[in-house]
Amino acid sequence: ARISRSEKSVTQLRAEALQELAKSRQSNQKIIFKLGHASVAEHAVFNFDVLGISRYLTETLETLRLASFTEKSQRYVTFTKDYVVPAELDAPLHGKLKGEYIQVLDALFAEYKASFEALAKRYAAEYPDMKIRDRECLAKEDARYILPLATKTQLGMTLNARSLENLLRRLASSPYYEADQLRSLLLSSVEKICPSLVRYTEAGEFKGTFSTKGLYPGNDGFKPDETVRIVSAPSQPDDMILAALLYEQTAADFSKCRKKVGNLSDSDKRDLWKQFFAGIQVWDKMPRAFELIDFTFELRLSESCWAQLKRHRMGTFIKQQAASGQYVLPGAIQDVDRLEHWDALADRVEELGSRLRKIAPDLSPYLRLNASKVKVLAKMNLREIYHFIRLRADEHAQWEINVLAHELERAVSCFAPHASAFLCGKSELPSLADVFGGQKD
Repeated sequence: ARISRSEKSVTQLRAEALQELAKSRQSNQKIIFKLGHASVAEHAVFNFDVLGISRYLTETLETLRLASFTEKSQRYVTFTKDYVVPAELDAPLHGKLKGEYIQVLDALFAEYKASFEALAKRYAAEYPDMKIRDRECLAKEDARYILPLATKTQLGMTLNARSLENLLRRLASSPYYEADQLRSLLLSSVEKICPSLVRYTEAGEFKGTFSTKGLYPGNDGFKPDETVRIVSAPSQPDDMILAALLYEQTAADFSKCRKKVGNLSDSDKRDLWKQFFAGIQVWDKMPRAFELIDFTFELRLSESCWAQLKRHRMGTFIKQQAASGQYVLPGAIQDVDRLEHWDALADRVEELGSRLRKIAPDLSPYLRLNASKVKVLAKMNLREIYHFIRLRADEHAQWEINVLAHELERAVSCFAPHASAFLCGKSELPSLADVFGGQKD
């Protein structure tokens, strides 16, 4: 923190700070909180192991943008019966509900095990030459859809002190005992180490919500198989990006760059795009010019797919909290004759969830299945869309998010055919000649 206002070398400043810890902390508090230079706190970075929290609580953590997470994967790890029973259900009034909650979750984990074994047996017969681990991962990929969001997980979390402060306030605003317990553990850990960096950790009065009474707009209008809707798309995105690239390399103002590009022939524009994409590889990032192009989508996907989508934190995602009562059921479940069991369990979950919503509405999300459908309003710029589709339209991606990525790819390509010419999964990257032909334009 003292680097910006001292002629001394950073080595000398650090040595002095370590010798005068109390004075250093006072200096931090003055600079970060009184003078408002909160970015100084970003130099302090923490690694946490977070164990035994529910999949539902991970959403509160993993929507932080400036942080990194590595979570126990339900695609690669076989989960045993281990789930969160909300402490709120210990209240005398909820005794019966707690017993039913445990019965339903035990049944879900039993079905997870039965479905996994049935799928593993099917894949052993269907893919005898495939490695056992790979076959089992295919089985887990579908069996996990029956698991509830109450399932316990663990993750590694890396974040700076400023992001940690934001997380602590977010946890303080949560209505869940589980969130409050995690907040206390995190805060007690860091207060011993950096009392001068984390200060605003209590929930504030600002909630950012309002009453929806009298505002109910109607039912879900999505068609049964519809997953992607375009809400808004830019005008002439290809020309906008070319103009931004021209602006970057010249001394002209942007309006003149737009006019120049607009006056080019289609053949000339195509030749510019061919030059732009020459030599592209799967690991190459699009330049910042692609961030000028925003798309807004409405998506319908499962909780399992949402768990993957939300990790693309540079996009803007607004998840609808209302339960739809609809589910994404993997086709392989019907192939192994488990569909009837899944339907029956989904009915039990919905029935118990509806009763929970009347008595303790905050607790019903713990009962949501990975298969439960949710809707998400998503805004992503074209640079982030490239990153998302490179990873998720790849042949190794999980099947549902792979389908979603290809749907987004098709939607975007209609508006920006040239800029999206190489918008594809890593395993699908075409050659320049495939896209633009072998002849010079």
